Amino acid sequence: MVAEPPIDEIDRSSFMREVRGFMGGDIRHIAGNPQEYSHFVSNKADRAAWVAGGYASTYDNPNKRARFFRYQLGDKTVGLLRSGAGFPLETEEAQRKFPEHSDVTSVLDLRVTHPLVENAGDILLEHQLRLDGERPLVMSRPALDGIEPRLAEMGFVHMGDMGDWGNNCWGLDPNQHPEKWTKNDDGEWQRADKPPLYLSKSEGNDTDTEAGSEASSEAYSSEADSSDDDPSWHLERAMGQLAIG
Repeated sequence: MVAEPPIDEIDRSSFMREVRGFMGGDIRHIAGNPQEYSHFVSNKADRAAWVAGGYASTYDNPNKRARFFRYQLGDKTVGLLRSGAGFPLETEEAQRKFPEHSDVTSVLDLRVTHPLVENAGDILLEHQLRLDGERPLVMSRPALDGIEPRLAEMGFVHMGDMGDWGNNCWGLDPNQHPEKWTKNDDGEWQRADKPPLYLSKSEGNDTDTEAGSEASSEAYSSEADSSDDDPSWHLERAMGQLAIG
């Protein structure tokens, strides 16, 4: 156990390779085997692959300022975060909901996590809040429907119509939610209901360990094998699910 989560900053090209890993063999295996992993976990794998595939197929302007982070347990990547630059807070509804802010401090462009590692997305969010300092206001735009309740659970509120950003933008000011967010002994943001220690490597099926629930050492992979990241496989699965529904 360590005092800081094992999250490191990587460059743009390395990040793209890691994203493709979330379309790879282990995610495909979990998504295709609900009888082994449960329907809930398999659906999480499907969502992770869709989010990764959507990002990988979108043009990434190299002139757009962004930072890229990788969350690892041992040598296995279990979460990725891309955060974009902030911007002035100009819409009336957003100003009303965040009266102490004149700017969004950062935008969560992408968060994708391994389906067998609980709380990985929360830990990446916590990391971004720490980077943004004393008075952060981070914005998230859900890539898929159904994520909004989880955002609300973490303290995000709907920001209303944000102009060019669209109308499905959610903002988080942790200072507004002391029941959800607090400061550790070093003055850094931390989830209020979690211990201040983190796994630095996989420890099997220790269900009492932060970011370790349901994790196993061979359950996830950061390899980006081009034979495994065929987006047509995920498309065929989605079309099959629509036909069943």
